[in-house]
Amino acid sequence: MRRTLLAAALGAGAAVAVLPDRVGLDRWHPFTALAALRPQTVGATALVACLLGIRRTTRPAGVAVGAVAAAGAAGLVSRATRRTSARTDPTAQPDLLVLAANVWNGRADAGALATLIARERPDLVSLPESGEGFREKLMPLLDGLGYRSWVSTEPGRPDGWSVTLLAAERVGEVEVGSGPELRRQHLWARGGLLGDRTFYAVHPQAPMARWQARVWRRDLASIGRWTATLPAPIVAGDFNATLDHGPFRACLSGVRDSAEGTGAGLTGTYHAGLPRWAGIRIDHVLIPRESVTTRYEVVDLPGSDHRAVLVGLTSPR
Repeated sequence: MRRTLLAAALGAGAAVAVLPDRVGLDRWHPFTALAALRPQTVGATALVACLLGIRRTTRPAGVAVGAVAAAGAAGLVSRATRRTSARTDPTAQPDLLVLAANVWNGRADAGALATLIARERPDLVSLPESGEGFREKLMPLLDGLGYRSWVSTEPGRPDGWSVTLLAAERVGEVEVGSGPELRRQHLWARGGLLGDRTFYAVHPQAPMARWQARVWRRDLASIGRWTATLPAPIVAGDFNATLDHGPFRACLSGVRDSAEGTGAGLTGTYHAGLPRWAGIRIDHVLIPRESVTTRYEVVDLPGSDHRAVLVGLTSPR
């Protein structure tokens, strides 16, 4: 009886740590952090299960904890597996090349970012935590390349509250605006190469406290309303959420994560000081569900605590 109770208690504790989204706890702080760390909690739980399995008296508990680890791992395997499907085609010519890079309160190396942009020539660039100050450092370094830029906030606002949007000359004439839906003002663009489709540059609130988790849920719900429209938009930036967060998955009604099927679904974009396998992937480019990912690359960005994401896609007409 004691062994059964121990197995039930440890199994339930492991389930809360590894699978908080299955019972809706991932919406609340501090379970938001546990959901983001699922690859790490799965590994730790598997280790605990092995240790419990060594002794006969704790073996039932080891089985229960191991079952939870296996359930958590099952959802991760497909993200690390490269699949050739209708959603990925590295040989196709992209219609659009999109770059998303959080520049960490304007501290990122503007020269390194300019070199990346000059080399890759993305059509659209989303730069969370970039205000007027960072734009003034970056744009002179892109002189002659034909890029236009917009900042979501008025001059004097800290970089951390702002998002900068860049559009290449090839995109053509676009209409750009903002709105009050997110706590940190976003930018949207449509027209030109985008046609009726809207591109959003976003930075939802990080859920690091109880009130912040409440704002984070509201921000993601706003993005979910955008992605449910037709034609489906493209949304790029630092979402402060992984695919293990239920509120983020709810945003994917008409769109999908561009990393799907690329084998890079577990490559960490934050924190840049950690190895890629040890970080979490909170920087995303969401693309129309019918789009094909022609390129997905996580790129180091000196001076930032995030890695950048570079995505090529062919978009449905």
